Amino acid sequence: MSSMLITLLLLSVSGVPLLLAIALMLTSLRRFALLFAPWAALPALFVSLLMPPGVTIELPWLLLGSHLGFDETARIFLFFTALLWLVAGIYSTGYFSRHSSRSRFFIWFLLAMAGNLGLILAQDMVLFYTFFALMSFASYGLVVFERTSDALRAGRVYIVMVVAGEVMLFAAFVLAASAAGSIEFADVRSAMAGAELRDWIVGLVLLGFGIKAGVIGLHVWLPLAHPVAPTPASAVLSGAMISAGLLGWLRILPLGEAALPEWGGVMIVAGMVAIFYAVLVGLLQRNAKTVLAYSSVSTMGIMTVAVGLGLAEPSSWIFILVAILIYALQHGLAKGALFLGVGMVAKPSVSRWQHYLLIVGLLLPALSLAGAPLTSGMIAKHLLNVQLASATSPWGEWIQIMMPWSSVATSLLMVRFLTLVWPQYDVKSGSVSTPGIMWLSWLVLLVVVVLSPRFIPFTDLKDSWSIKVMTSALWPVALGGSLAVIVCWVFKHRRVQHRLSIPSGDILIIVEKWLWPVLVSVLSRCFVVLEKGHFLLL
Repeated sequence: MSSMLITLLLLSVSGVPLLLAIALMLTSLRRFALLFAPWAALPALFVSLLMPPGVTIELPWLLLGSHLGFDETARIFLFFTALLWLVAGIYSTGYFSRHSSRSRFFIWFLLAMAGNLGLILAQDMVLFYTFFALMSFASYGLVVFERTSDALRAGRVYIVMVVAGEVMLFAAFVLAASAAGSIEFADVRSAMAGAELRDWIVGLVLLGFGIKAGVIGLHVWLPLAHPVAPTPASAVLSGAMISAGLLGWLRILPLGEAALPEWGGVMIVAGMVAIFYAVLVGLLQRNAKTVLAYSSVSTMGIMTVAVGLGLAEPSSWIFILVAILIYALQHGLAKGALFLGVGMVAKPSVSRWQHYLLIVGLLLPALSLAGAPLTSGMIAKHLLNVQLASATSPWGEWIQIMMPWSSVATSLLMVRFLTLVWPQYDVKSGSVSTPGIMWLSWLVLLVVVVLSPRFIPFTDLKDSWSIKVMTSALWPVALGGSLAVIVCWVFKHRRVQHRLSIPSGDILIIVEKWLWPVLVSVLSRCFVVLEKGHFLLL
């Protein structure tokens, strides 16, 4: 490819959705832009499939002198991210029946898409920060789109955490640029090990990106935002945008270049807690989309553990990275398919074959998330276990014990989700059938979920298909499913009265009900004291 063609292709990844979003804001171009808006992610998908890795271009006229690049990490992230945005966009044309709602939705949808796709290719901190901020603030419009009281509350929580995260990332990037004398990620990672303020930079990066990645304690916006957003927006919020925080860690942390065992231990502990805490809270939820949100927190906990292990074991990073990429791929595709499946179940089935297709379409991605045999989830967990077996860090043995039980916990949570959303064959007279475009886009995504293990772009996966690996992947799923069936049977026959529930947002309730009133009371008294002191001085 010529350099001019490569530049145009890389610029089209975020440029096409951004231009379409601007066109939608203009009344004269709105009807034209609506025709192409659902397909805005198509250039990005073509780039992920056709562009050879190792390409880098410099844009001296953009911001402070920007760099776009396409490596193996960008290829995996761009593939599943672009595919999710494309499927969700096409799905939206059937989901929104009113023309005005569709136009308003696609403005925020395209702006968030431009930011999400652009940050994957960004190779310097300024451009990454710009795209990350665009994605984060545009997503607010998706969260509050329905304008219900729950949506507005979720939006308030979300925007507060976004602003906090952006401030922390800005501070971290300024410190990192000062230490490295450059804004390029490659230079920053090299200079990180010897930076005087290294711990401050790492801590701010972990917190700032941790908000988007749903790190435990910073996760409270996810179970509030995902249920209230429109279904196609929920699919990309949980399947694609949550992985932007993970990508931020991969871009700026000195993974594979310096050993940071203390920070690695912090991330491993936080990830372990997230895996099981999120499942426990998710099991007590009564909304299917809220259960999926807590499932995302749990899955991101596994990836947090993997990144923590990479900080503690830099010599094993190249292999841990492979497991993280496959995990991000399978989580993004499977979680997007489940969210879109919730929207399909909300529509009435008009035939028996559609009813059975819904059942199969919900089971397949759920099994992938649980790590069942023959799924990409199984491959990701196997690769991570292989690295744990050779790890010299004292954390390796603990994580090896934890991994199978994380599959048991995920299986329990998936059964809980299925019991809440299980489609009933109840055709009502006069009911409107689900638009065919929604069926088509959802089925395409399901096919990719099923076939993704066959097209993972790594050649050393032969051992992942052995009988031993499949057996080790089967028993946690079987145990979790059996426990869930037993519990459901007990509750169904009223052997145990179940009234336990935890509001979505869990620890946020403590802040809202107790800590916030106390803080307001303390601040009010401080202002009274200050006013009295000012009066006395006068």
